Amino acid sequence: MPRSTKKTAPPPSLALTANRILYEDAVLIAVNKPPGFPCHQTHDPKRDHVTAALQRFLQARDGASPKIALQHRLDRDTSGVLLFSKDPSVNPSLNDAFRERRIGKVYLAVVVLRPGQAPPPQRWTIQNFLARDKKNKQRMTAVRGGGDTAITEFQRLSQQGNRLIIEARPKTGRTHQIRVHLAQTGHAILGDTLYGGPEHNRYLLHAWQLCFEHPVSGETITIRAPKPKPFRGGGTGQGPAAS
Repeated sequence: MPRSTKKTAPPPSLALTANRILYEDAVLIAVNKPPGFPCHQTHDPKRDHVTAALQRFLQARDGASPKIALQHRLDRDTSGVLLFSKDPSVNPSLNDAFRERRIGKVYLAVVVLRPGQAPPPQRWTIQNFLARDKKNKQRMTAVRGGGDTAITEFQRLSQQGNRLIIEARPKTGRTHQIRVHLAQTGHAILGDTLYGGPEHNRYLLHAWQLCFEHPVSGETITIRAPKPKPFRGGGTGQGPAAS
């Protein structure tokens, strides 16, 4: 009998549409990144990514694609604001702004309380050192020395039953920083099984806002990505939502 061959489904492709453009001017463009796609090319050349999708969108819209440059990164399953430059002349000032922590970032995360578990404080800050986990290179872990300083400010925004929405303001830009810091407090993000979170179809982390000084005009630019349904809290940060 002939050997049966199982066909492998092709990797999904990303088609950016105009409603995904959050901000655009002559030198900058920001998109609302969907979850499930990397920001840039990976080791798998067949895997689509946001940078390529944006180039295709601009080519189709304008008949030509400028030399866009990704200015920061979001993890594959993180959604929200992703900033690109369209003019290489602004790259040095943007790179300096990110390195010097002059870019304000606000994220939203969904966590779930275990039975009997108390919610986190209304506000708290985590400051420690993070390094690659020696036992699992996919993970980051807190270390006493030899790692990179990581600082995140947190605020509990709302609670409905056992589900909470947390605001995170990272003051540094370490890999998996928010995910590690929430897991450290015993409140791993829903779906973030790498750090002990409950099962979900993806981990619920959303890059909601980016605030920075425009590299040309000097004016303050604030870009926000619409909140997906899981991040729209109707309760109160002080306790369970009223029924």
